[in-house]
Amino acid sequence: MQYSVGDKVVHPHHGPGWVTSIERREILDGIKRYYVIEIPGQGLTLCLPVGKADEAGIRLAMSQSRLPRVLSMLRGRPHLLPENYRERQEQISTQLKTGQVMQLARVVRDLTWQRERAHLTKTDSVLLKQGRDLLAAEMALVSGDTVSDASKLIEATMTAAIASQQA
Repeated sequence: MQYSVGDKVVHPHHGPGWVTSIERREILDGIKRYYVIEIPGQGLTLCLPVGKADEAGIRLAMSQSRLPRVLSMLRGRPHLLPENYRERQEQISTQLKTGQVMQLARVVRDLTWQRERAHLTKTDSVLLKQGRDLLAAEMALVSGDTVSDASKLIEATMTAAIASQQA
């Protein structure tokens, strides 16, 4: 897929940002074009070869109209995660690596519920934080809110979902 300057994009490992420019750079085997992507949540600027964007997993950020579906996923019934911590962490890591917004929401939902049912391991807690941070950053990018406000919305949504299921 080709991106333009100003496009809101998501890198599966670094999170959301936008294409600030497309530059031509001369390297050993000729001139190549690069996307310059600002990732404000990481304080990072990525220079990614145009031809490697798909391979790197770059995608357009979700549309603002998709936010209700994300919140609905967070409110939904969780999938039970494997009891075996290695299997659970492998499954969660695989979902996070996709960088897909609905997978991120699923990770946040399922690990938050897991935390309510049983103790999370340190790695589980790190994975939950990673998923929540990536999800909040993308929600903030498309809604125009701050990451902090998006994080609060995620937490409020999860708290309400858990309370309604326990009532």
